[in-house]
Amino acid sequence: MRKDYYKILGVSREADAETIKKAYRRLALEYHPDRNPNNKEAEERFKEISEAYEVLSDPEKRRQYDLFGTVGSAGGSAETIFSQAVEEIFSTFFGGRSSGGRRPQAISGEDVRIQIQLSLEEIAFGVEKEVEYLRDEICELCGGTGSSNKRPPQSCPSCGGSGQIAYRVGGGFFQQIVYQVCSDCQGTGYRIIERCAGCGGVGIRKKVYRQTVQIPPGASGGITLALRGAGNRGPWGGPPGDLLIEIHEKPHPIFTRKGEDLIYEAWVSYPDLVLGTTLSIPTLSGEEIPLHISPGTPSGEVFKLPGKGLPRYNSQKRGHLLVQVHVWVPSKVSREEKRLLEEMRALRAFQPKEKRTEKGFWKRIREIFE
Repeated sequence: MRKDYYKILGVSREADAETIKKAYRRLALEYHPDRNPNNKEAEERFKEISEAYEVLSDPEKRRQYDLFGTVGSAGGSAETIFSQAVEEIFSTFFGGRSSGGRRPQAISGEDVRIQIQLSLEEIAFGVEKEVEYLRDEICELCGGTGSSNKRPPQSCPSCGGSGQIAYRVGGGFFQQIVYQVCSDCQGTGYRIIERCAGCGGVGIRKKVYRQTVQIPPGASGGITLALRGAGNRGPWGGPPGDLLIEIHEKPHPIFTRKGEDLIYEAWVSYPDLVLGTTLSIPTLSGEEIPLHISPGTPSGEVFKLPGKGLPRYNSQKRGHLLVQVHVWVPSKVSREEKRLLEEMRALRAFQPKEKRTEKGFWKRIREIFE
């Protein structure tokens, strides 16, 4: 009876070559005799799978099979087919075969990582910075070729430019494909006879580089920005890596930061809290905002100035400026000042009438946002 090779591999008649190959690899590994010792049924199944793959993987044999239901030379060696599949798998993951002779691939440059210190003002509004760092640049002596005669590097004849040499180990079902770094080119895939004295044959040299960097608003500590293509140049004309910029935040003399919110502590006199006053509150933009303090405001009270904090990175939202007022207590007073304080202490208005529970700072903050 005619064998249905499509059914054996579990694919449709319209399946493309890649689908057929994937189906075969999966089934061949499942029913391989090494995985199923002394299992005649698995061995027969493996031979059947290999026969189906031999036909369906060959465009001409598949065309004959689709037209006539048979192929003149169907049913090749299962060992040979499997060894070819193993070689394809290893070739996919570890590079080309030793006899490939393909053009060597340029090596990508590595990333460069630097740190930038920013003030709160720079974080709030963004800033343009010029940074200076060491990076690999194209060697001026050889023009990046790595050769003293400035000729482009040639593909290594030993590995065909892959940087690896493939060896077959074992035989039959037990053979393996082992890849090792090519000793002639040390895995680069290039053969340079007359190496450049300036770069040693790699085509790049360390050089101080200056780059203008645009820091967006809200780029605060803990964020790493990436500037594409500003990193190290790749050997032999390879693409450059990236410049990775780590943001670090400078301490501010008057503001404390909590996320996108800023905290400012204002010190006022005791009479100001009793009678009320208006304070002038500084901001990161340089403007000053008036803040009215109502009579009888307790020390430690927190006021919120919406939208006067820091911007959120990659967002239109901004934090708030939180102002906490504290009563100023002088450490020394004159004799006259002491007399006046004694008189004030004796007055009924300054006698505590009830016990007040002082709220902590963060409890006051929670109440504001609630």
